[in-house]
Amino acid sequence: MTATLIRGGWVLTAATPRPAASGAGTADGAATPAVVRHGAVLIADGVVQAVGTFAELSAAHPEARVHGGPNDIVTPGFVNTHGHFSEGLITGIASQYTLWEWISALINPVSPHLDREMAYTGTLLAGMQMLQSGITTANDMFVTDPGIREPITPGVVEALDELNLRGVVSFGAGDMGSTRGIDAEFDEHEALREAAAASRLSTFRVGIGAVGGQSDAMFERSIELAVNGVGGGGHGTDAGPAGFGVHIHLQEIREEVTATMQRKGLTAIGYSEKAGLFEAPTLAAHCVWLDRADRDILARNRVGVAHNPVSNMILASGVAPVAELRQLGVDVGIGVDGPASNDSQDMMQAVKSAALLARVHHQQATAMSAEEAFELATIGGARALRMQDTIGSLEPGKAADLIVFDGDAPALANVHDPFQAIVFAAGARDIASVWVDGRPSVMAGEVVTVDARDTVERSRPLARRLVRAAGLGHLSELAR
Repeated sequence: MTATLIRGGWVLTAATPRPAASGAGTADGAATPAVVRHGAVLIADGVVQAVGTFAELSAAHPEARVHGGPNDIVTPGFVNTHGHFSEGLITGIASQYTLWEWISALINPVSPHLDREMAYTGTLLAGMQMLQSGITTANDMFVTDPGIREPITPGVVEALDELNLRGVVSFGAGDMGSTRGIDAEFDEHEALREAAAASRLSTFRVGIGAVGGQSDAMFERSIELAVNGVGGGGHGTDAGPAGFGVHIHLQEIREEVTATMQRKGLTAIGYSEKAGLFEAPTLAAHCVWLDRADRDILARNRVGVAHNPVSNMILASGVAPVAELRQLGVDVGIGVDGPASNDSQDMMQAVKSAALLARVHHQQATAMSAEEAFELATIGGARALRMQDTIGSLEPGKAADLIVFDGDAPALANVHDPFQAIVFAAGARDIASVWVDGRPSVMAGEVVTVDARDTVERSRPLARRLVRAAGLGHLSELAR
Protein backbone atom coordinates (compact mmCIF):
# COMPACT_ATOMS: atom_id res chain seq x y z
CA MET A 1 0.00 0.00 0.00
CA THR A 2 1.57 3.27 -1.18
CA ALA A 3 0.37 5.95 1.22
CA THR A 4 0.30 9.73 0.87
CA LEU A 5 0.05 12.27 3.67
CA ILE A 6 -1.87 15.40 2.71
CA ARG A 7 -0.62 18.04 5.11
CA GLY A 8 -2.07 21.39 6.20
CA GLY A 9 -1.94 23.99 8.92
CA TRP A 10 -5.68 23.43 9.05
CA VAL A 11 -7.63 20.29 8.17
CA LEU A 12 -11.36 20.99 7.98
CA THR A 13 -12.92 17.53 7.96
CA ALA A 14 -16.67 18.38 7.79
CA ALA A 15 -17.09 15.45 10.17
CA THR A 16 -19.94 15.47 12.66
CA PRO A 17 -18.56 14.63 16.12
CA ARG A 18 -19.84 11.22 17.18
CA PRO A 19 -18.48 8.00 18.67
CA ALA A 20 -16.25 6.35 16.08
CA ALA A 21 -17.49 3.04 14.70
CA SER A 22 -15.13 0.07 14.94
CA GLY A 23 -12.31 2.29 16.11
CA ALA A 24 -12.37 4.39 12.95
CA GLY A 25 -11.53 8.05 13.28
CA THR A 26 -8.30 9.82 14.06
CA ALA A 27 -4.92 8.20 14.42
CA ASP A 28 -5.69 7.16 18.02
CA GLY A 29 -9.13 5.74 17.18
CA ALA A 30 -11.18 8.66 18.53
CA ALA A 31 -14.00 10.28 16.58
CA THR A 32 -12.81 12.57 13.80
CA PRO A 33 -12.93 16.23 14.92
CA ALA A 34 -14.31 18.96 12.67
CA VAL A 35 -10.99 20.83 12.70
CA VAL A 36 -7.46 19.50 13.12
CA ARG A 37 -4.74 22.09 13.64
CA HIS A 38 -1.34 21.28 12.09
CA GLY A 39 -3.00 18.20 10.70
CA ALA A 40 -2.78 15.66 7.92
CA VAL A 41 -4.90 13.12 6.08
CA LEU A 42 -3.43 9.72 5.31
CA ILE A 43 -4.75 8.31 2.03
CA ALA A 44 -4.09 5.01 0.26
CA ASP A 45 -5.96 2.79 -2.19
CA GLY A 46 -8.36 5.64 -2.92
CA VAL A 47 -9.56 5.83 0.68
CA VAL A 48 -8.93 8.02 3.72
CA GLN A 49 -6.98 5.83 6.15
CA ALA A 50 -6.54 8.23 9.08
CA VAL A 51 -6.88 11.85 10.13
CA GLY A 52 -4.69 13.40 12.81
CA THR A 53 -1.84 15.76 13.48
CA PHE A 54 0.99 15.77 10.99
CA ALA A 55 3.45 14.98 13.74
CA GLU A 56 1.73 11.78 14.82
CA LEU A 57 0.84 10.54 11.34
CA SER A 58 4.26 11.23 9.86
CA ALA A 59 5.89 9.42 12.79
CA ALA A 60 3.58 6.45 12.37
CA HIS A 61 3.98 6.35 8.57
CA PRO A 62 7.52 7.47 7.73
CA GLU A 63 7.30 5.81 4.31
CA ALA A 64 4.35 7.96 3.20
CA ARG A 65 4.86 10.62 0.58
CA VAL A 66 4.03 14.11 1.86
CA HIS A 67 1.99 16.60 -0.13
CA GLY A 68 1.01 20.05 1.06
CA GLY A 69 2.67 22.41 3.48
CA PRO A 70 2.40 23.72 7.04
CA ASN A 71 0.30 26.74 6.03
CA ASP A 72 -2.13 25.03 3.65
CA ILE A 73 -5.81 24.35 4.32
CA VAL A 74 -7.09 20.86 3.55
CA THR A 75 -10.81 20.26 3.05
CA PRO A 76 -13.10 17.57 1.64
CA GLY A 77 -13.80 17.85 -2.05
CA PHE A 78 -16.84 19.95 -2.85
CA VAL A 79 -20.08 18.25 -3.91
CA ASN A 80 -21.84 20.02 -6.77
CA THR A 81 -25.42 18.84 -6.36
CA HIS A 82 -26.84 20.13 -9.65
CA GLY A 83 -25.63 21.00 -13.13
CA HIS A 84 -25.98 20.44 -16.85
CA PHE A 85 -22.98 19.37 -18.91
CA SER A 86 -25.35 19.66 -21.89
CA GLU A 87 -24.70 23.41 -21.74
CA GLY A 88 -20.93 23.08 -21.91
CA LEU A 89 -20.66 24.75 -25.35
CA ILE A 90 -23.15 27.59 -24.75
CA THR A 91 -21.68 29.48 -21.81
CA GLY A 92 -22.42 33.20 -21.53
CA ILE A 93 -25.54 33.48 -23.67
CA ALA A 94 -29.18 34.56 -23.28
CA SER A 95 -28.91 35.86 -19.71
CA GLN A 96 -31.51 38.55 -20.49
CA TYR A 97 -34.30 36.02 -20.12
CA THR A 98 -36.16 34.53 -17.18
CA LEU A 99 -36.33 30.75 -16.99
CA TRP A 100 -39.16 29.78 -19.34
CA GLU A 101 -38.13 32.45 -21.86
CA TRP A 102 -34.56 31.16 -21.61
CA ILE A 103 -35.65 27.56 -22.18
CA SER A 104 -37.68 28.58 -25.23
CA ALA A 105 -35.00 30.87 -26.68
CA LEU A 106 -31.93 28.73 -26.00
CA ILE A 107 -32.32 25.23 -24.55
CA ASN A 108 -35.12 23.97 -26.79
CA PRO A 109 -33.40 25.07 -30.04
CA VAL A 110 -30.07 23.57 -28.94
CA SER A 111 -31.27 20.18 -27.63
CA PRO A 112 -32.05 18.52 -31.02
CA HIS A 113 -28.52 19.24 -32.29
CA LEU A 114 -26.36 17.94 -29.46
CA ASP A 115 -24.33 14.83 -30.24
CA ARG A 116 -21.97 12.53 -28.38
CA GLU A 117 -18.83 14.47 -29.36
CA MET A 118 -20.42 17.66 -28.04
CA ALA A 119 -21.41 15.88 -24.82
CA TYR A 120 -17.86 14.65 -24.36
CA THR A 121 -16.14 17.94 -25.17
CA GLY A 122 -18.60 20.13 -23.26
CA THR A 123 -18.19 17.93 -20.21
CA LEU A 124 -14.40 18.29 -20.45
CA LEU A 125 -14.72 22.08 -20.60
CA ALA A 126 -17.11 22.39 -17.68
CA GLY A 127 -15.46 19.60 -15.71
CA MET A 128 -12.05 21.26 -15.81
CA GLN A 129 -13.56 24.40 -14.30
CA MET A 130 -15.28 22.32 -11.65
CA LEU A 131 -12.07 20.56 -10.66
CA GLN A 132 -10.12 23.81 -10.51
CA SER A 133 -12.75 25.20 -8.14
CA GLY A 134 -12.60 22.16 -5.84
CA ILE A 135 -15.54 20.07 -7.08
CA THR A 136 -14.83 16.36 -6.78
CA THR A 137 -18.41 15.07 -7.28
CA ALA A 138 -20.78 16.48 -9.91
CA ASN A 139 -24.47 15.57 -10.00
CA ASP A 140 -25.37 16.13 -13.64
CA MET A 141 -28.53 16.14 -15.74
CA PHE A 142 -27.79 16.11 -19.46
CA VAL A 143 -30.71 17.76 -21.25
CA THR A 144 -30.96 16.75 -24.91
CA ASP A 145 -33.18 15.03 -27.39
CA PRO A 146 -32.34 11.29 -27.47
CA GLY A 147 -29.68 10.27 -29.97
CA ILE A 148 -30.79 8.99 -33.38
CA ARG A 149 -27.65 7.32 -34.75
CA GLU A 150 -26.04 6.67 -31.35
CA PRO A 151 -26.75 7.53 -27.70
CA ILE A 152 -25.46 10.95 -26.68
CA THR A 153 -25.11 10.88 -22.92
CA PRO A 154 -22.37 8.21 -22.60
CA GLY A 155 -20.04 10.96 -23.79
CA VAL A 156 -20.47 12.56 -20.37
CA VAL A 157 -19.22 9.44 -18.57
CA GLU A 158 -16.26 9.10 -20.92
CA ALA A 159 -15.18 12.67 -20.17
CA LEU A 160 -15.68 12.32 -16.40
CA ASP A 161 -13.46 9.24 -16.35
CA GLU A 162 -10.75 11.08 -18.27
CA LEU A 163 -10.97 14.04 -15.91
CA ASN A 164 -10.89 11.80 -12.83
CA LEU A 165 -14.05 13.54 -11.62
CA ARG A 166 -16.71 11.64 -9.70
CA GLY A 167 -20.13 11.85 -11.34
CA VAL A 168 -23.76 11.13 -10.59
CA VAL A 169 -25.17 11.15 -14.09
CA SER A 170 -28.71 11.41 -15.42
CA PHE A 171 -30.54 12.17 -18.64
CA GLY A 172 -33.14 14.95 -18.35
CA ALA A 173 -35.94 13.05 -20.02
CA GLY A 174 -39.25 14.49 -21.14
CA ASP A 175 -41.63 13.55 -23.93
CA MET A 176 -43.88 16.61 -23.96
CA GLY A 177 -43.13 18.30 -27.27
CA SER A 178 -40.70 15.54 -28.28
CA THR A 179 -40.97 13.92 -31.72
CA ARG A 180 -38.92 10.83 -30.83
CA GLY A 181 -41.29 9.08 -28.45
CA ILE A 182 -41.11 7.59 -24.98
CA ASP A 183 -39.16 4.49 -26.01
CA ALA A 184 -36.35 6.64 -27.41
CA GLU A 185 -36.20 8.53 -24.11
CA PHE A 186 -35.79 5.30 -22.16
CA ASP A 187 -33.24 3.96 -24.62
CA GLU A 188 -31.11 7.00 -23.77
CA HIS A 189 -31.58 6.27 -20.05
CA GLU A 190 -30.40 2.72 -20.63
CA ALA A 191 -27.33 3.74 -22.63
CA LEU A 192 -26.27 6.14 -19.89
CA ARG A 193 -26.92 3.52 -17.21
CA GLU A 194 -24.71 1.03 -19.01
CA ALA A 195 -21.93 3.60 -19.40
CA ALA A 196 -22.08 4.46 -15.70
CA ALA A 197 -22.04 0.79 -14.72
CA ALA A 198 -18.80 0.35 -16.65
CA SER A 199 -17.25 3.50 -15.16
CA ARG A 200 -14.86 3.68 -12.22
CA LEU A 201 -16.34 6.90 -10.82
CA SER A 202 -19.86 7.45 -12.20
CA THR A 203 -23.22 6.26 -10.91
CA PHE A 204 -26.62 6.56 -12.59
CA ARG A 205 -29.84 8.25 -11.57
CA VAL A 206 -33.12 8.60 -13.39
CA GLY A 207 -33.42 12.13 -14.72
CA ILE A 208 -36.77 13.91 -14.96
CA GLY A 209 -36.47 17.35 -16.49
CA ALA A 210 -39.64 18.51 -14.76
CA VAL A 211 -43.08 17.14 -13.87
CA GLY A 212 -44.62 19.30 -16.60
CA GLY A 213 -42.20 17.96 -19.19
CA GLN A 214 -43.51 14.39 -19.04
CA SER A 215 -46.82 12.88 -20.00
CA ASP A 216 -48.65 10.86 -17.36
CA ALA A 217 -47.56 7.64 -19.08
CA MET A 218 -43.91 8.64 -19.11
CA PHE A 219 -43.94 9.92 -15.54
CA GLU A 220 -45.40 6.61 -14.36
CA ARG A 221 -42.71 4.70 -16.23
CA SER A 222 -39.98 7.01 -14.89
CA ILE A 223 -41.12 6.30 -11.34
CA GLU A 224 -41.05 2.55 -11.99
CA LEU A 225 -37.47 2.81 -13.25
CA ALA A 226 -36.37 5.02 -10.37
CA VAL A 227 -38.04 3.04 -7.60
CA ASN A 228 -37.78 -0.55 -8.82
CA GLY A 229 -35.10 -0.42 -11.50
CA VAL A 230 -37.37 -1.65 -14.28
CA GLY A 231 -38.70 0.02 -17.40
CA GLY A 232 -35.47 1.34 -18.87
CA GLY A 233 -34.68 -0.06 -22.30
CA GLY A 234 -37.65 -2.40 -21.95
CA HIS A 235 -36.09 -4.75 -19.42
CA GLY A 236 -35.03 -5.10 -15.81
CA THR A 237 -31.68 -3.77 -14.60
CA ASP A 238 -29.31 -4.14 -11.68
CA ALA A 239 -30.57 -1.18 -9.69
CA GLY A 240 -30.70 -3.04 -6.40
CA PRO A 241 -33.38 -2.91 -3.71
CA ALA A 242 -33.40 0.90 -3.47
CA GLY A 243 -33.82 1.51 -7.20
CA PHE A 244 -31.75 4.06 -9.03
CA GLY A 245 -32.88 7.30 -7.44
CA VAL A 246 -34.03 10.50 -9.10
CA HIS A 247 -32.63 13.86 -10.19
CA ILE A 248 -35.44 16.35 -10.95
CA HIS A 249 -36.16 20.08 -11.13
CA LEU A 250 -38.94 21.09 -8.72
CA GLN A 251 -40.69 24.43 -8.34
CA GLU A 252 -37.91 26.64 -9.63
CA ILE A 253 -40.28 29.44 -10.65
CA ARG A 254 -43.76 30.63 -9.73
CA GLU A 255 -45.11 29.84 -13.20
CA GLU A 256 -44.26 26.16 -12.76
CA VAL A 257 -46.30 26.03 -9.56
CA THR A 258 -49.29 27.68 -11.24
CA ALA A 259 -49.13 25.47 -14.34
CA THR A 260 -48.95 22.24 -12.35
CA MET A 261 -51.75 23.33 -10.05
CA GLN A 262 -53.94 23.99 -13.08
CA ARG A 263 -53.04 20.65 -14.67
CA LYS A 264 -52.94 18.38 -11.63
CA GLY A 265 -54.68 20.23 -8.82
CA LEU A 266 -51.46 19.91 -6.81
CA THR A 267 -48.05 21.47 -6.77
CA ALA A 268 -45.30 19.51 -8.53
CA ILE A 269 -44.04 18.42 -5.12
CA GLY A 270 -47.47 17.33 -3.96
CA TYR A 271 -48.12 15.47 -7.19
CA SER A 272 -44.71 13.76 -7.06
CA GLU A 273 -45.44 12.47 -3.56
CA LYS A 274 -48.90 11.26 -4.53
CA ALA A 275 -47.54 9.48 -7.63
CA GLY A 276 -44.89 7.68 -5.56
CA LEU A 277 -41.78 9.37 -6.95
CA PHE A 278 -40.31 10.03 -3.52
CA GLU A 279 -40.20 6.31 -2.74
CA ALA A 280 -36.88 6.55 -4.63
CA PRO A 281 -33.96 8.58 -3.23
CA THR A 282 -34.63 12.00 -4.76
CA LEU A 283 -32.48 15.07 -5.36
CA ALA A 284 -34.64 18.07 -6.24
CA ALA A 285 -33.01 21.08 -7.86
CA HIS A 286 -33.95 24.65 -6.91
CA CYS A 287 -37.16 24.35 -4.80
CA VAL A 288 -37.56 28.12 -4.74
CA TRP A 289 -41.34 28.58 -4.72
CA LEU A 290 -42.51 26.43 -1.82
CA ASP A 291 -45.39 26.78 0.59
CA ARG A 292 -45.49 25.19 4.04
CA ALA A 293 -47.08 21.99 2.74
CA ASP A 294 -44.38 21.62 0.08
CA ARG A 295 -41.63 22.00 2.66
CA ASP A 296 -43.26 19.43 4.94
CA ILE A 297 -43.50 16.95 2.06
CA LEU A 298 -39.79 17.33 1.27
CA ALA A 299 -38.89 16.79 4.91
CA ARG A 300 -41.26 13.85 5.34
CA ASN A 301 -39.82 12.06 2.30
CA ARG A 302 -36.20 12.98 2.94
CA VAL A 303 -35.89 14.68 -0.43
CA GLY A 304 -32.49 16.33 -0.86
CA VAL A 305 -32.43 19.86 -2.26
CA ALA A 306 -29.82 21.46 -4.54
CA HIS A 307 -29.60 25.20 -3.87
CA ASN A 308 -28.36 27.09 -6.93
CA PRO A 309 -27.85 30.68 -5.78
CA VAL A 310 -25.98 32.05 -8.79
CA SER A 311 -28.27 30.75 -11.55
CA ASN A 312 -31.34 31.67 -9.51
CA MET A 313 -30.08 35.24 -9.41
CA ILE A 314 -29.08 35.37 -13.10
CA LEU A 315 -32.49 34.05 -14.23
CA ALA A 316 -34.32 36.11 -11.56
CA SER A 317 -36.03 32.96 -10.28
CA GLY A 318 -36.09 33.94 -6.61
CA VAL A 319 -34.49 32.90 -3.35
CA ALA A 320 -34.82 29.34 -2.09
CA PRO A 321 -35.99 29.01 1.55
CA VAL A 322 -32.76 27.31 2.64
CA ALA A 323 -33.00 28.21 6.32
CA GLU A 324 -36.59 26.99 6.60
CA LEU A 325 -35.78 23.72 4.84
CA ARG A 326 -32.79 23.03 7.05
CA GLN A 327 -34.84 23.75 10.17
CA LEU A 328 -37.20 20.99 9.04
CA GLY A 329 -34.28 18.60 8.63
CA VAL A 330 -34.12 18.72 4.83
CA ASP A 331 -30.62 18.00 3.50
CA VAL A 332 -29.49 20.92 1.34
CA GLY A 333 -26.44 21.11 -0.89
CA ILE A 334 -25.08 23.71 -3.31
CA GLY A 335 -25.15 23.49 -7.10
CA VAL A 336 -23.32 25.55 -9.69
CA ASP A 337 -26.08 24.73 -12.24
CA GLY A 338 -25.33 24.69 -15.95
CA PRO A 339 -22.80 26.65 -18.01
CA ALA A 340 -25.64 28.46 -19.79
CA SER A 341 -27.48 29.56 -16.66
CA ASN A 342 -24.77 30.26 -14.09
CA ASP A 343 -22.61 30.80 -16.31
CA SER A 344 -19.39 30.05 -14.43
CA GLN A 345 -18.67 26.53 -13.25
CA ASP A 346 -16.86 27.90 -10.20
CA MET A 347 -17.95 26.31 -6.93
CA MET A 348 -16.12 28.95 -4.90
CA GLN A 349 -18.44 31.59 -6.35
CA ALA A 350 -21.49 29.47 -5.63
CA VAL A 351 -20.51 28.83 -1.99
CA LYS A 352 -19.83 32.49 -1.29
CA SER A 353 -23.03 33.51 -3.08
CA ALA A 354 -25.09 31.08 -0.99
CA ALA A 355 -23.95 32.77 2.19
CA LEU A 356 -24.29 36.31 0.84
CA LEU A 357 -27.71 35.75 -0.72
CA ALA A 358 -29.06 34.42 2.57
CA ARG A 359 -27.69 37.45 4.42
CA VAL A 360 -29.07 40.07 2.05
CA HIS A 361 -32.41 38.24 1.71
CA HIS A 362 -32.95 38.05 5.48
CA GLN A 363 -31.05 41.28 6.14
CA GLN A 364 -29.16 39.48 8.88
CA ALA A 365 -25.43 38.81 9.01
CA THR A 366 -26.24 35.66 10.97
CA ALA A 367 -28.56 34.22 8.31
CA MET A 368 -25.81 31.88 7.07
CA SER A 369 -22.37 31.58 8.59
CA ALA A 370 -19.24 30.66 6.69
CA GLU A 371 -19.17 27.33 8.48
CA GLU A 372 -22.77 26.61 7.43
CA ALA A 373 -21.98 27.45 3.79
CA PHE A 374 -18.94 25.16 3.97
CA GLU A 375 -21.16 22.39 5.34
CA LEU A 376 -23.63 22.78 2.45
CA ALA A 377 -20.76 22.47 -0.03
CA THR A 378 -19.39 19.29 1.53
CA ILE A 379 -21.25 16.88 3.80
CA GLY A 380 -24.58 18.67 3.23
CA GLY A 381 -24.37 17.99 -0.48
CA ALA A 382 -23.36 14.40 0.18
CA ARG A 383 -26.38 13.92 2.43
CA ALA A 384 -28.68 15.49 -0.17
CA LEU A 385 -27.46 12.84 -2.61
CA ARG A 386 -27.55 10.14 0.10
CA MET A 387 -23.84 9.58 -0.47
CA GLN A 388 -22.69 10.67 2.99
CA ASP A 389 -21.26 7.24 3.76
CA THR A 390 -18.86 7.58 0.84
CA ILE A 391 -18.04 11.26 0.27
CA GLY A 392 -18.47 14.71 1.81
CA SER A 393 -16.11 14.54 4.78
CA LEU A 394 -12.57 13.48 5.59
CA GLU A 395 -13.09 10.40 7.74
CA PRO A 396 -11.46 6.96 7.65
CA GLY A 397 -13.12 4.63 5.20
CA LYS A 398 -14.48 7.38 2.97
CA ALA A 399 -13.28 8.16 -0.54
CA ALA A 400 -10.07 10.18 -0.68
CA ASP A 401 -11.67 13.22 -2.34
CA LEU A 402 -10.05 16.39 -1.06
CA ILE A 403 -8.78 19.90 -1.77
CA VAL A 404 -5.54 21.58 -0.76
CA PHE A 405 -5.72 25.37 -0.58
CA ASP A 406 -2.41 27.20 -0.95
CA GLY A 407 -1.73 28.69 2.47
CA ASP A 408 1.01 30.89 1.03
CA ALA A 409 -1.35 32.62 -1.41
CA PRO A 410 -2.01 36.31 -0.65
CA ALA A 411 -5.68 35.66 0.10
CA LEU A 412 -4.74 33.10 2.75
CA ALA A 413 -1.66 34.78 4.19
CA ASN A 414 -3.31 35.33 7.59
CA VAL A 415 -5.98 32.86 8.58
CA HIS A 416 -7.94 34.14 11.56
CA ASP A 417 -10.86 31.77 11.01
CA PRO A 418 -10.36 28.95 8.50
CA PHE A 419 -14.02 28.73 7.49
CA GLN A 420 -14.28 32.44 6.75
CA ALA A 421 -10.95 32.22 4.94
CA ILE A 422 -12.29 29.52 2.60
CA VAL A 423 -15.79 30.89 2.04
CA PHE A 424 -15.20 34.64 1.92
CA ALA A 425 -11.50 35.20 1.18
CA ALA A 426 -10.31 32.37 -1.06
CA GLY A 427 -11.10 31.79 -4.71
CA ALA A 428 -10.47 29.05 -7.22
CA ARG A 429 -7.10 30.68 -7.92
CA ASP A 430 -6.00 29.66 -4.41
CA ILE A 431 -6.61 25.93 -4.91
CA ALA A 432 -3.28 24.18 -5.26
CA SER A 433 -4.40 20.59 -5.74
CA VAL A 434 -7.52 18.47 -5.97
CA TRP A 435 -7.61 14.73 -5.36
CA VAL A 436 -10.39 12.35 -6.43
CA ASP A 437 -10.43 8.74 -5.32
CA GLY A 438 -6.90 9.19 -4.03
CA ARG A 439 -5.55 10.40 -7.38
CA PRO A 440 -4.49 13.96 -8.22
CA SER A 441 -6.77 15.66 -10.76
CA VAL A 442 -5.34 19.15 -10.21
CA MET A 443 -1.75 19.98 -9.31
CA ALA A 444 -0.28 23.49 -9.00
CA GLY A 445 -3.73 24.77 -9.98
CA GLU A 446 -3.78 22.98 -13.35
CA VAL A 447 -5.80 19.96 -14.46
CA VAL A 448 -3.34 17.13 -14.97
CA THR A 449 -5.46 14.45 -16.65
CA VAL A 450 -6.66 16.39 -19.72
CA ASP A 451 -4.93 18.85 -22.06
CA ALA A 452 -6.82 22.10 -21.50
CA ARG A 453 -5.49 23.88 -24.60
CA ASP A 454 -6.39 20.96 -26.86
CA THR A 455 -9.89 20.77 -25.38
CA VAL A 456 -10.48 24.49 -25.87
CA GLU A 457 -9.39 24.34 -29.51
CA ARG A 458 -11.50 21.23 -30.14
CA SER A 459 -14.57 22.90 -28.63
CA ARG A 460 -14.64 25.96 -30.88
CA PRO A 461 -15.81 24.41 -34.17
CA LEU A 462 -18.30 22.29 -32.24
CA ALA A 463 -19.81 25.34 -30.53
CA ARG A 464 -19.97 27.18 -33.85
CA ARG A 465 -21.70 24.26 -35.52
CA LEU A 466 -24.15 23.90 -32.63
CA VAL A 467 -25.34 27.50 -32.44
CA ARG A 468 -25.66 27.72 -36.23
CA ALA A 469 -27.72 24.55 -36.39
CA ALA A 470 -29.90 25.88 -33.57
CA GLY A 471 -30.47 29.17 -35.42
CA LEU A 472 -29.04 31.34 -32.68
CA GLY A 473 -27.68 34.15 -34.86
CA HIS A 474 -29.66 36.66 -32.81
CA LEU A 475 -27.92 35.52 -29.59
CA SER A 476 -24.46 34.31 -30.55
CA GLU A 477 -21.67 35.93 -32.54
CA LEU A 478 -20.44 32.43 -33.37
CA ALA A 479 -23.62 31.76 -35.38
CA ARG A 480 -23.08 34.70 -37.71
